[in-house]
Amino acid sequence: MKKILFIRPPRYMWPVINESDNFLLPLSYPCLASVLKKYIKDLEVKIIDCLPLKIGWKSLGRILSEEKPDFVGVGEEALCHHESVKALRLAKMIRPEVITITGGHFFSNMVEYSLNNYPVDYIVKYEGEYTLLELIQTLLFGGDVSKVKGVAFKQDGQILQTPPRLLIDNLDELPLPAYELMPMGEYSPFGYLWPQSGTIEHSRGCIDKCKFCSLWTLWGEREEGGRLQDVKPRYRTKSVERSIEEVEILYKRYNRRYLLWADPTWNVDPKWNDRFCDELLKRNFKDLYWWAFLRADYIVRDEKLGILEKMIKTGLIHPLIGIERVEEKDLKWVGKTGYTRDLTKEAYEIFRKKYPHVFRQGTILTCIKTETKESMHNLLRYAIELKVDYPAFHPVAPVPGTLLYEEAKEKDWLEIPDFKKYDWYTPIMSSEVLSREELARLNIELNKRFVLYRPHWAIRGLFSRSRHRRRLYWWFFGVTLKMLLLDIRDFFMGRRNFEGITGFMRMKRPIWYDS
Repeated sequence: MKKILFIRPPRYMWPVINESDNFLLPLSYPCLASVLKKYIKDLEVKIIDCLPLKIGWKSLGRILSEEKPDFVGVGEEALCHHESVKALRLAKMIRPEVITITGGHFFSNMVEYSLNNYPVDYIVKYEGEYTLLELIQTLLFGGDVSKVKGVAFKQDGQILQTPPRLLIDNLDELPLPAYELMPMGEYSPFGYLWPQSGTIEHSRGCIDKCKFCSLWTLWGEREEGGRLQDVKPRYRTKSVERSIEEVEILYKRYNRRYLLWADPTWNVDPKWNDRFCDELLKRNFKDLYWWAFLRADYIVRDEKLGILEKMIKTGLIHPLIGIERVEEKDLKWVGKTGYTRDLTKEAYEIFRKKYPHVFRQGTILTCIKTETKESMHNLLRYAIELKVDYPAFHPVAPVPGTLLYEEAKEKDWLEIPDFKKYDWYTPIMSSEVLSREELARLNIELNKRFVLYRPHWAIRGLFSRSRHRRRLYWWFFGVTLKMLLLDIRDFFMGRRNFEGITGFMRMKRPIWYDS
């Protein structure tokens, strides 16, 4: 019997999140594995998630030697793609005949770069379930790989890319994610942000074309030979019944009490939102909470329809709302449609006044090409005006697969070639008037001013009657103090040169990384 081994290899941790919250369940692997298990009976499918199990590189090498896989599959975004490449090199060193397969955001959009520089045999591009299935079937049972839609590989030294595969129309036809192949009890066991969490999705794609986002392009409609600029957004959702089934599996079988919805935009369809909440309320799950990416305009819409109140009753406790920018011209620059300053403020006011126990987080994009010192300070003032519980000030990262990356390449804006630094903390390009170092220091200043110079911000949350909000405030407050202490340490150690974005933001190597 042949064997495929999916691997999420050891990697560094986000510096602001503890180890438990860093390593959440990667939904792509159980989704891909379930299709292979269903349709190829003579294939053994295994997933090695090194992160929650604290499997270091030496241990991973031993596992590869013992398992002797015929296929190794990896997939990653830009920031950690080098770790996946390291895993492929290790697999080839231990078992030279192994067939290596990659996918996901980075490899789908960096085909020539990956095939020319890395030990990659095949790239599964974009939505991967049926492409990977057909590729493995062809390699196992014979056939012409060039007839498999949605793959890229080298043939006679030349790179060949087959036509794109059509998106899956009915997501319900996919088998349930193979959660049984994952170490389910090990995810976020002592998390502060997402305790006892399980990752889940009900939809794929988006209705917008934000230039900084690669999610809508990964799941968008594309034509053969078409440019990224020609990709059309497409939104698809599973049925309410199928989504409820997945919630029940996570809750009852795996004792997950916190759902992490991976959907780019959870609240697109008000009819789906309403029916889903009605069905979830019927089941009366106790102590079930959830986190999701929500659009501000749809929050306002669903509140008027009476749907948002149901969402809160089903356990929505931590919405992450894309604030992005303040000025209309900046929202237009990042490609965010349907947003206005007043509409976003209305969404936050709804939560603050009617649902005060909900933790209100927002993402704010900084360091865009038109950024100035004044526009950065305007973002801080806007966050304060919105009364956000915590704003994530993220320097925009032009990662492969985004319209911003294409524009930045064309206009020679990219100042950092190393994708390991595309971490949403490090400015990658200067603005028209500010250097990367100036942008980095301003970005840190926004975080400090929001927290440290506003004691009432801390008091209102540190002693909140809501256990979830109180826990998050204590955690964020601790993170901010740590940032201050590390900044002081860097000052006395003479580290005043620009190093990514000060000592606090350096990615952290786990102690078990090399073990």
